[in-house]
Amino acid sequence: MSKDQSLEAVQKRLCILEDKDELTTLMNKYCTVSDTFDFKGYGDCYHKDGTLEYDRFHKVTGKDRLAEKARSALEGYEGLQHSMTNMQFEVNGDKATGTANLICMATPNLSKPGVNFMFGGPYRWDFVRTEDGWRLWICRLSVVWTLGEDTIGGFSDKDK
Repeated sequence: MSKDQSLEAVQKRLCILEDKDELTTLMNKYCTVSDTFDFKGYGDCYHKDGTLEYDRFHKVTGKDRLAEKARSALEGYEGLQHSMTNMQFEVNGDKATGTANLICMATPNLSKPGVNFMFGGPYRWDFVRTEDGWRLWICRLSVVWTLGEDTIGGFSDKDK
C-alpha cells in the first residue's frame, strides 16, 4: 500500500468516526430536548419528512407534526428522563442506521417523585445527511416492558 493509499484509508475512517460522533450527538440532543420540553428542538432532530413509528401511537410523519405529537404526549408530565444505552451506528455515505435501548421515566408531579411511569425497549433508526447535518428519517420504538401506571396517558394513548 502506498503512502497516498494509506492516508486516504485513514481519512475515510476518520470521516466515518466523525459521522458516528455527529449521530451520537443528535440522539443525545433528541433525549435532552424531550426532557426539557423543547418541542421545536424535538422536531428539528428529524428530516422535514421524517417519521416516528412508536408501537403505542399511530405513525406520525413531518417534523412539525412530530413536534406537536411530542407536545400533546409529554406536556402533562412535570419531569421526564430519557436514557439510551448501547448506541450503535452504521454509516453508508449520506445514509446511516442505528440502534439503542431506551429507558424512559415520566413523573406527573415532581412533589410526588415516587409516583411515576417507566418503560423501555429498543430503538431502530434510519438517518439521512442534510445541509444542516444528520437528521432522523425514521425512528422506530417498540416497548418491551413497563413499570407503574401511565396515569397521564402520554406514552400509551394511540388516539392522543
